Amino acid sequence: MKLPLVFDIKTFAVHDGPGIRTTFFLKGCPLHCKWCQNPESISPAQYLAYNPLLCLRCGACRSVCSKLGEDFMLNQADCTLCGRCVEVCLPAARKFAGRELSPEEVLAQAISDKPFFDSSGGGVTFSGGECALYPDYLKACLSLLKGAGIHTCIDTCGAVPREHFEEILPFVDLFLYDLKKLDPELHREYTGRDNQQILENLRFLCARGKEIIIRVPLIPGYTDSEEDIRAIARFVKEELNGAVRRVELLPYNKLAESKYANNTAYRDGGLRYPLGSLTAQTNEYVASLSRIFEPYGIPSFSEVL
Repeated sequence: MKLPLVFDIKTFAVHDGPGIRTTFFLKGCPLHCKWCQNPESISPAQYLAYNPLLCLRCGACRSVCSKLGEDFMLNQADCTLCGRCVEVCLPAARKFAGRELSPEEVLAQAISDKPFFDSSGGGVTFSGGECALYPDYLKACLSLLKGAGIHTCIDTCGAVPREHFEEILPFVDLFLYDLKKLDPELHREYTGRDNQQILENLRFLCARGKEIIIRVPLIPGYTDSEEDIRAIARFVKEELNGAVRRVELLPYNKLAESKYANNTAYRDGGLRYPLGSLTAQTNEYVASLSRIFEPYGIPSFSEVL
């Protein structure tokens, strides 16, 4: 079994499912959303990251790599990912974008956090990227976690073959399922793919009686109109028979924009935020969107920023 790259582990997470959770973020995603919150996770490939704000400019990295220039960066084609510059960087300004983590290591981390799970009704969440790209890995991790009595959650965009969900289904307690846009053409324009597979998988999970929370990222001018939210409410009521725990509306925030600076060590490898400057919704507007679900009898929740 090939191990995917884990690019972040968030302990004491409180927005990735019920209770206090430990969330493992896996690299690789089939979508390319214009507003992606974790752009470093889109590619499954390893790369060398560099944070100039942490850099002491001591020159230790340049002493072990002749390819690094005075800007402490290099061309991507010249990087062999040998890791020598990472090893000598005391402030950890240089690091690999992800690391392999065996199912046993995932379990060990979860066991150390289990007292917090037990006291809060929490557990472990797998996110991304798109964690469901790796069903064999998830199955191995999830089966160990369930054997240890730990609640499990999958945060997914749903854009994977149904067989991936079938493989992990017995080991998942809760799915956090993203719905971004019901219009298939606009969904393709905004994310790179239409939503047919996403909606079919959601119908499948509901038909199998799985516990599901639908989450809607509210992106100004893209997914946050009253028409958008009403279409989702109708879909949940008419096509899913309301078979979800609730719908959560996630207001826009600007935190992701900082990730689109050149966070790699490569001069030719930076990312740029594609949406420009957007204004976050007011709490009042988000509350008005949440109320759209009331006539449909669908529980809803909206975060307050």
